[in-house]
Amino acid sequence: MPASYRMELDSDLETQVFQLIEQLKQTTFEKSNSLFDRFLMNTNATLLIRLPDNTIILPPSSIIFEDSENDNVSTIKENENKVLVSNGNNFSDTVYDLSNAKEYSFSFSDMEKDCSLIVIGGTKSVNQVVTTLLQILPWIIGAIVFISLLAAFFYSHYITRPIVSLSILSKKMAGMELDCRCDESRDDEIGVLASSLNELVQNLAKSLEELKVANGFLQLDIDRERELDRQRMAFFSAVSHELKTPITALQGQLDGMLQNYGSYKDRDKYLAKSLAIAQSMERTIQEIVTISRLDASDFSLGRADFDFSELVRVIAAEYIDFIEQKDMELDINISEHITVNADEKMMKKVLSNLFSNAIRHSPRGEQIVVTSFLKNGCVYFSILNTGVQIKEEAISHLYEVFYRADDSRSRRTGGSGLGLYIVKRILEQHSAQFSIQNLNDGVEFWFSL
Repeated sequence: MPASYRMELDSDLETQVFQLIEQLKQTTFEKSNSLFDRFLMNTNATLLIRLPDNTIILPPSSIIFEDSENDNVSTIKENENKVLVSNGNNFSDTVYDLSNAKEYSFSFSDMEKDCSLIVIGGTKSVNQVVTTLLQILPWIIGAIVFISLLAAFFYSHYITRPIVSLSILSKKMAGMELDCRCDESRDDEIGVLASSLNELVQNLAKSLEELKVANGFLQLDIDRERELDRQRMAFFSAVSHELKTPITALQGQLDGMLQNYGSYKDRDKYLAKSLAIAQSMERTIQEIVTISRLDASDFSLGRADFDFSELVRVIAAEYIDFIEQKDMELDINISEHITVNADEKMMKKVLSNLFSNAIRHSPRGEQIVVTSFLKNGCVYFSILNTGVQIKEEAISHLYEVFYRADDSRSRRTGGSGLGLYIVKRILEQHSAQFSIQNLNDGVEFWFSL
């Protein structure tokens, strides 16, 4: 026990002893039991009384003697700071250690001689408690260590480890590993956090996927725009080349006529040729304007229902004179009253270009076969010109601007080189299927819309 604590207990006990002595001086021995009772109840001390004849007795107290009749005086045997107190009523003998006892002189009011109050301090029981605590201290420390380890294990397993796991998963998410997921089996705040992280990574994955798709479409648009720019540059380059030749020829003829040089003196002949060149250039420019309209971003088809059969017959009638000039035969096999929803003006250009190409590229005396009918709700049209074949390697280039399948690229037989390109663009605007192919008896172009 710490010395300061012992001193405090002794001082407090001594104060109460002095108070008891003052009260005993005013009380007879017979009536002192209540004072001793109160003192013994308020302290943890043991009291003995040494009488004037040196006899040691127990104080008259109901706490010590449960029997109210305590006339039998306890007999005391004293030996080497120890006393044996026994009583004639078969009470157990009690040995008191006087080594740490203090004696205080006092007298009862009915006694002339002084007695001594022997006080055995209450620190003994405290010392016993301390001794007991010291004995069980290793077990207490062991229990504390065990409980601490158990608490640490629980904290690590139930709190720290899940948090570390969430931290690792969040780092993976930050590294764009979006296929990882957190355990949501817990119902506490960590489970809510895991659920929030899963929701976050799902939304992030969804947003990234949408961004990826958007970037894909954007890249397609960029590639498409680049391709359009490339096609525009190629187109204008080809236009410049195609117009340069007839303009040069026209300038030469006009200059020869103005100078009356050689055969150019026959002005009527060369004026007719110049007019033919100018008309050819006019057709080319009109076709260029048509292409520009088709390639414009704000171009839209003027769709309406019309009689496709009647349109085919009208276009065929326009070219009948050219067919007869080449001694060709026109065979028309079309169903009656075929109604189609399309841009009539654009479809007229398609048919005109197809008839013109078929007549232009067929030898004299050959046949042109035109077929049209409804098939599975779609309008089918084909035009076949016999007596001619196209080189297989040239077929894939026929839709290119200013491309001519003939080796000489003669404008007399090859046309402007824009007709099939215009046909292709118009049919694409109508989402139609089309193709050109070699058959045994000639070349066929067909489309379905």
